[in-house]
Amino acid sequence: MKMKKNTTRTIVTLSNFGYVAACIVLYLIALCILISAVYGIIMDLLSGNYTVYKLLDEVGLIVFSMAVVDVGKYLMLEEVIRKDSLNRPPEQSRKTLTKFAIIIASALSLEGLVLTIEVAKRDITQILYPVSVLLVAILYIIGIGVYQKLNASAEKKG
Repeated sequence: MKMKKNTTRTIVTLSNFGYVAACIVLYLIALCILISAVYGIIMDLLSGNYTVYKLLDEVGLIVFSMAVVDVGKYLMLEEVIRKDSLNRPPEQSRKTLTKFAIIIASALSLEGLVLTIEVAKRDITQILYPVSVLLVAILYIIGIGVYQKLNASAEKKG
Protein backbone atom coordinates (compact mmCIF):
# COMPACT_ATOMS: atom_id res chain seq x y z
CA MET A 1 0.00 0.00 0.00
CA LYS A 2 2.85 2.39 0.87
CA MET A 3 4.57 1.69 -2.47
CA LYS A 4 1.34 2.47 -4.33
CA LYS A 5 1.03 5.77 -2.44
CA ASN A 6 4.66 6.70 -3.22
CA THR A 7 4.17 5.83 -6.90
CA THR A 8 1.04 7.95 -7.05
CA ARG A 9 2.81 10.86 -5.36
CA THR A 10 5.73 10.57 -7.83
CA ILE A 11 3.40 10.54 -10.83
CA VAL A 12 1.48 13.58 -9.52
CA THR A 13 4.76 15.43 -8.86
CA LEU A 14 6.07 14.67 -12.35
CA SER A 15 2.74 15.69 -13.87
CA ASN A 16 2.77 18.97 -11.92
CA PHE A 17 6.32 19.63 -13.05
CA GLY A 18 5.20 19.11 -16.66
CA TYR A 19 2.29 21.50 -16.22
CA VAL A 20 4.52 24.15 -14.63
CA ALA A 21 7.08 23.79 -17.43
CA ALA A 22 4.34 24.03 -20.07
CA CYS A 23 2.90 27.14 -18.37
CA ILE A 24 6.32 28.81 -18.29
CA VAL A 25 6.79 28.08 -22.00
CA LEU A 26 3.31 29.43 -22.78
CA TYR A 27 4.03 32.62 -20.82
CA LEU A 28 7.32 33.08 -22.67
CA ILE A 29 5.62 32.58 -26.02
CA ALA A 30 2.89 35.06 -25.06
CA LEU A 31 5.55 37.57 -24.01
CA CYS A 32 7.34 37.17 -27.36
CA ILE A 33 4.07 37.71 -29.23
CA LEU A 34 3.27 40.78 -27.13
CA ILE A 35 6.73 42.28 -27.62
CA SER A 36 6.53 41.59 -31.35
CA ALA A 37 3.15 43.32 -31.60
CA VAL A 38 4.30 46.39 -29.70
CA TYR A 39 7.51 46.50 -31.75
CA GLY A 40 5.43 46.31 -34.95
CA ILE A 41 3.28 49.22 -33.82
CA ILE A 42 6.32 51.33 -32.93
CA MET A 43 8.08 50.55 -36.23
CA ASP A 44 4.94 51.36 -38.23
CA LEU A 45 4.58 54.68 -36.43
CA LEU A 46 8.23 55.62 -36.89
CA SER A 47 8.38 54.61 -40.56
CA GLY A 48 5.14 56.36 -41.48
CA ASN A 49 3.57 53.09 -42.69
CA TYR A 50 0.93 53.26 -39.97
CA THR A 51 -2.56 52.22 -41.01
CA VAL A 52 -5.59 51.19 -39.02
CA TYR A 53 -5.46 47.77 -40.70
CA LYS A 54 -1.88 47.17 -39.53
CA LEU A 55 -2.93 48.26 -36.05
CA LEU A 56 -5.79 45.74 -36.16
CA ASP A 57 -3.28 43.01 -36.95
CA GLU A 58 -1.23 44.00 -33.91
CA VAL A 59 -4.35 44.15 -31.73
CA GLY A 60 -5.14 40.61 -32.87
CA LEU A 61 -1.67 39.49 -31.79
CA ILE A 62 -2.04 41.19 -28.41
CA VAL A 63 -5.42 39.54 -27.80
CA PHE A 64 -3.97 36.20 -28.88
CA SER A 65 -1.06 36.62 -26.45
CA MET A 66 -3.56 37.34 -23.66
CA ALA A 67 -5.45 34.16 -24.59
CA VAL A 68 -2.19 32.17 -24.40
CA VAL A 69 -1.49 33.63 -20.94
CA ASP A 70 -5.02 32.70 -19.84
CA VAL A 71 -4.55 29.14 -21.08
CA GLY A 72 -1.34 28.91 -19.02
CA LYS A 73 -3.10 30.41 -15.99
CA TYR A 74 -6.00 27.99 -16.38
CA LEU A 75 -3.65 25.00 -16.52
CA MET A 76 -1.67 26.23 -13.52
CA LEU A 77 -4.75 26.91 -11.39
CA GLU A 78 -6.75 23.85 -12.35
CA GLU A 79 -4.02 21.22 -12.64
CA VAL A 80 -1.33 22.29 -10.18
CA ILE A 81 -2.63 24.63 -7.49
CA ARG A 82 -6.18 23.34 -6.95
CA LYS A 83 -5.51 19.80 -5.85
CA ASP A 84 -9.05 19.32 -4.56
CA SER A 85 -10.70 19.83 -7.95
CA LEU A 86 -12.79 16.70 -7.50
CA ASN A 87 -14.26 18.08 -4.26
CA ARG A 88 -15.15 21.51 -5.63
CA PRO A 89 -18.76 22.51 -6.15
CA PRO A 90 -20.00 22.11 -9.75
CA GLU A 91 -20.83 25.84 -9.90
CA GLN A 92 -17.18 26.79 -9.40
CA SER A 93 -16.01 24.33 -12.08
CA ARG A 94 -18.67 25.65 -14.47
CA LYS A 95 -17.59 29.24 -13.91
CA THR A 96 -13.92 28.39 -14.49
CA LEU A 97 -14.66 26.42 -17.65
CA THR A 98 -16.97 29.16 -18.93
CA LYS A 99 -14.33 31.84 -18.37
CA PHE A 100 -11.83 29.75 -20.31
CA ALA A 101 -14.33 29.21 -23.14
CA ILE A 102 -15.10 32.95 -23.32
CA ILE A 103 -11.38 33.68 -23.73
CA ILE A 104 -11.27 31.32 -26.69
CA ALA A 105 -14.47 32.78 -28.14
CA SER A 106 -13.07 36.32 -27.87
CA ALA A 107 -9.87 35.38 -29.66
CA LEU A 108 -11.80 33.51 -32.36
CA SER A 109 -14.21 36.42 -32.86
CA LEU A 110 -11.42 38.95 -33.12
CA GLU A 111 -9.55 36.80 -35.62
CA GLY A 112 -12.70 36.45 -37.73
CA LEU A 113 -13.24 40.19 -37.66
CA VAL A 114 -9.65 41.00 -38.64
CA LEU A 115 -9.72 38.40 -41.43
CA THR A 116 -13.02 39.74 -42.74
CA ILE A 117 -11.66 43.28 -42.93
CA GLU A 118 -8.42 42.17 -44.61
CA VAL A 119 -10.15 40.01 -47.19
CA ALA A 120 -12.77 42.67 -47.90
CA LYS A 121 -9.94 45.10 -48.72
CA ARG A 122 -8.16 42.73 -51.11
CA ASP A 123 -10.57 40.30 -52.75
CA ILE A 124 -14.22 40.22 -51.75
CA THR A 125 -14.72 36.91 -53.57
CA GLN A 126 -12.65 35.23 -50.82
CA ILE A 127 -14.96 36.44 -48.02
CA LEU A 128 -16.46 32.99 -47.34
CA TYR A 129 -13.62 31.78 -45.09
CA PRO A 130 -13.50 34.82 -42.75
CA VAL A 131 -17.27 34.94 -42.48
CA SER A 132 -17.31 31.23 -41.65
CA VAL A 133 -14.80 31.92 -38.84
CA LEU A 134 -17.19 34.54 -37.48
CA LEU A 135 -20.14 32.14 -37.77
CA VAL A 136 -18.22 29.44 -35.93
CA ALA A 137 -17.40 31.97 -33.20
CA ILE A 138 -21.10 32.81 -32.92
CA LEU A 139 -22.04 29.12 -32.73
CA TYR A 140 -19.33 28.62 -30.11
CA ILE A 141 -20.75 31.46 -28.00
CA ILE A 142 -24.27 30.03 -28.38
CA GLY A 143 -22.87 26.66 -27.27
CA ILE A 144 -21.39 28.29 -24.17
CA GLY A 145 -24.80 29.76 -23.39
CA VAL A 146 -26.53 26.41 -23.83
CA TYR A 147 -23.90 24.78 -21.60
CA GLN A 148 -24.46 27.46 -18.94
CA LYS A 149 -28.25 27.06 -19.08
CA LEU A 150 -28.21 23.25 -18.96
CA ASN A 151 -25.60 23.14 -16.24
CA ALA A 152 -27.39 25.73 -14.09
CA SER A 153 -30.66 23.78 -14.50
CA ALA A 154 -28.94 20.56 -13.44
CA GLU A 155 -27.44 22.30 -10.39
CA LYS A 156 -30.90 23.56 -9.31
CA LYS A 157 -32.37 20.06 -9.59
CA GLY A 158 -29.46 18.46 -7.72
